[in-house]
Formats: sequence, C-alpha cells, structure tokens
Amino acid sequence: MTNRYDWVDPMAMAAAIAQQYSDMAFLHSSMQTGYSGRYSYLAWDAAETLECQHFESLRETLDTTKDSPLPMWYGYLGYEMLHDLEDIPTAAAAPVSMPTMRLVRFRQVVRFDHETQQIDSLKPQEALDFPALTPLPKRPSNDLVVSCQSNMSRERYISIVEDTLEQIRSGQFYQANITRKFYGELAENADVFTIYRMLCQASPAPYSAYIAYGNQSILSSSPELFLKLEPNRQITTRPIKGSLPAEKAVDQLRDSHKDRAENLMIVDLMRNDLSRVASPGSVEVAGLYDIDSFATVHHMSSTIQAQLDDKSDITSCITSCFPPGSMTGTPKISAMAWCSEMEGMARGVYSGAIGWFMPEACELSVVIRTLVIDENRYEFQVGGGIVADSVPDAEWQETLVKARGIANALGISGDTLANL
Repeated sequence: MTNRYDWVDPMAMAAAIAQQYSDMAFLHSSMQTGYSGRYSYLAWDAAETLECQHFESLRETLDTTKDSPLPMWYGYLGYEMLHDLEDIPTAAAAPVSMPTMRLVRFRQVVRFDHETQQIDSLKPQEALDFPALTPLPKRPSNDLVVSCQSNMSRERYISIVEDTLEQIRSGQFYQANITRKFYGELAENADVFTIYRMLCQASPAPYSAYIAYGNQSILSSSPELFLKLEPNRQITTRPIKGSLPAEKAVDQLRDSHKDRAENLMIVDLMRNDLSRVASPGSVEVAGLYDIDSFATVHHMSSTIQAQLDDKSDITSCITSCFPPGSMTGTPKISAMAWCSEMEGMARGVYSGAIGWFMPEACELSVVIRTLVIDENRYEFQVGGGIVADSVPDAEWQETLVKARGIANALGISGDTLANL
C-alpha cells in the first residue's frame, strides 16, 4: 500500500528526522540532471541492520526479503569489500573506521518525486506520521574544524604519480587512480546534518546522501552513478573520468585528448565487467564523452548499458563491477594492488558504493566527494586517474579542485589544503 502526501522540502523533513533519530538514510537528489535526480528517498526507524565483509551475505539477505513488506535496504559497500573478490594486499586502518558493509532496513520510508512535487510513503498498511518541521539552522559562526592533516604532502603525492608513470611506461597497467586522504577533528558542538546541508549548497549533486548510524555519519555529494539495475534487468553505469575546474572553459575538457583517453579506458573496463553478467550482444555504449558541469568542477562521463542475463542475480551484477572501475584503473587487479601499496591506508567507504538495494533492483552511486564522520573525527579523500601523459603537478592540483566542495562546507581554506 502506498500513501501520497503534499510536497514539503526534503531537506527540511530530513533535518527534522535527524533531530529525532540516530539512524537514518537520506538519498537526496540535491541537483536534477538529464540523467538522474528525479527521486529522493528518506528512511528512518531502523528495523534490521546487516554488517559484514562478504558478498554472499548480501545475496542471502536480499533473497530472504523478496516477499517482505520492507524490501529496500539502504547503506554502503566499502572499498575494502574488494578483498572478498580479489587477493589484494591490505592497507593500514584509516583514521575513521567503519564496517566494510553496512545496510539497514527501515520501518518508515518516503520517496520524493521532484518532477511531480509529490511524496509517496512506502510504509505498508498505515498512514505516515510526519515529523514536525522547524526552521533550518544557519551555518555556525564558529570554526567547525579543530585540525586537518593529510596522509600525503604535495611532494609525496607528486612522487607517487611519477612512480605510477614509470609503472605505466613499463607496461604494468594503463591507468591507476591514486588518491590521498584528509582527516582531523571537528569542534565538539558541530552539527553533522548542518554540515551536510552546507555540502549540498557548496557542491550539489544528483547522488547526494546523508546516512547516519549512531555517532557515525556519511555525507556525500557524489555526481557519479556506479550501477542501476532496474526490474526489467537493464543495467546502467555512468563512470566519470576527466575533470576540469569549473572556472575553466568547458571546451578545454571536451577537446582534451588526455581526458578522452582516460575516459575511454574506463569505458572499456566497464564494458568488460558488465559482459560477465550480460546477455550476449547486449552491452552497448549509450553515451560517450558527455560533459556535466557542477559547482566546482566539470566532468566527462560516458554511459554503458546492458541486459542482465538469466543466470545472474543482483549480487552477481554488483560483484562483476566492484569496485567501480573509475576508482581503480586498468587492468583492474594490478592497478588496485599498486594503489593499495602507494596509498598505504585503507580507503574505507570512499571508492565504494552508496544507495538502495532490493532483491531484484538497486541504484548505487560511486563514493566520491564524501565526508565520513565518527564522533568528532572526520576524513575525506580525493584523487584522479593517472595515465601515460599525466602531468604530476596538474594531478596534485586536481586533488585540490575535487576537495573544494567539502572544504567549503567545513570552512577549510584552499591554502590550508594546499600547504598540508
């Protein structure tokens, strides 16, 4: 049974829920685009939680909820789920540690349709008890951040990029996505949901998300679709590769041979990943080198689609492509091993996937532009694909561009990030 309600601001309703519930999921389309952003989901009142390190647990859990009145799970697959798929060396623990996979079913779920301006309650059998809405608080006037540091200085990141270029020239791989982490402490009175609102204002995106579990929170403004599996078994992925600061002319990105090459490598990788679970002949590139402009950056994306074959299920679909190819490099296994060795620190939630799961459908974003918080500790991570004609200093500059949205939300200056 679905109940329909008049429109209210999704952010205001989510803020009210955040004041009352420590566990919630808000998959928020803070930016509507031609390819996504129609729906937002808000879920609260946790009914069941799954925390594990193995995809078989995901398969079993989804199978058991096929006939449930609460079939949707909300949460994330952390990057280190890759160890359930491949023998890749492990890295040291990150400053903020979360379960490798965490999914939650909620008793209360509403879907916001930004196109029709209607709200559907997915709560079975009974009317939704709407929370009282209150004015959204303003940005705090005091400093939100007590400290900020990085696991890589400028010199260290550039040195790793140079080493990566040597590996590419020697034929070890064609592309590797080298990332760096920023982390520190927040002020004790920092309101996490208000920080999320600031992030959406600074860096709106079609796959924004706020997911809270007790004292742990994930605040994401991802522009990138990892996987969408529809009930008709159509699969869509839309990897991003190629970036340019928003203040630069978009034609510079559109005409960049380096960015096109970087993008095409991941298109071929994702086509190969999908082919393992796709009906023969169904994998196709529906869009190549599309340019999307966001508040801080222009991105180049391509769209690959396929039809899931009769032998495969949703978990097979996810594992055939995990981790997202845009966050690893190609060939995937050798690139992942190199990235793990060079970065020396677990990525955690970053580079994994966030979204909703059902027994036969899902929609998952790539975890980029994402802030992870535990108590008053925070971390976020940025990087880029290194290819044969990458320029090390330009790659370092790109990490600063990609950090702008989160830095603006936290009140961290660009100079601070550049000097870490």
